[in-house]
Amino acid sequence: MIKKVTVVGGGVMGKQIALNCAINGMETNLVDNVEAALEKVGEWSKEYLSGRVAKGKMTQDEMDAAVAKFHLMSDMEAACKDTDLVIEAIVEKLEAKKSLFETLDKITPEHTILVSNSSTFKPSSLCGSTNRADRVANLHYFNPALQMKLVEIVISPETSEETVAELEEFAKATNKVPIKVLKEIDGFVVNNILGGITKVAWFLLENGYASAEDIDLGAEKGLGHPMGPFKTLDLAGLDTILDVRRARYEAFGDESEKPPKILEEMVARGELGRKSGKGFYEYK
Repeated sequence: MIKKVTVVGGGVMGKQIALNCAINGMETNLVDNVEAALEKVGEWSKEYLSGRVAKGKMTQDEMDAAVAKFHLMSDMEAACKDTDLVIEAIVEKLEAKKSLFETLDKITPEHTILVSNSSTFKPSSLCGSTNRADRVANLHYFNPALQMKLVEIVISPETSEETVAELEEFAKATNKVPIKVLKEIDGFVVNNILGGITKVAWFLLENGYASAEDIDLGAEKGLGHPMGPFKTLDLAGLDTILDVRRARYEAFGDESEKPPKILEEMVARGELGRKSGKGFYEYK
């Protein structure tokens, strides 16, 4: 049974995944080697939890309990020494992930499950960096991870049934709805669906058929989607989307994965979406 969790990476996804675990009663370590990043996470978590209390969505006692279980750490070995599950949420670069998994394999107990939140790389690409392929999988959260209920459990040919069962139990215990991706496939389930929609949206935008705003309105008002494709990209972070597209293009050589020129230009200008205050839309 998973009782203690370590999340590696204090970025947009890592901090939300970690805080969600703490809110739902898990002893949670969030580890990042950049002290300034940890300070920002500390400020953000207090602001988020206080806001929940102010809105009546959480009691002060519940907030205090979450804070007591949410530990910010810069020492990875100390954060991982007795953990049951490590969730990797670092930069979307395969070599960096492989190196991290190799380290985690050495510093965690034998029973610890090692998972990646990657939306790009299959678990089998990380198994070889460990001596516990049966305890490796992807646990893919969706942004914003504190609100989105779904997680994908992506299973490699070597992932054990016991590991899958533990991850399902953990997901449910942390107020998430798990689905199993029984065979590895690029993009898993949800991103394959979203990817098809987004590719068409980029095609329409780049070729001048409609504006980003009208494409979003079409998806929202015509298809009943809660958020159009370009609003979704702004939420995810255009720099993250660019990294994913580049990684997929480099890994698979698929021309359809080549990053759109508009995306590259926006990131170069620092227009990263909600996180920077401007993307396809402006945010205050």
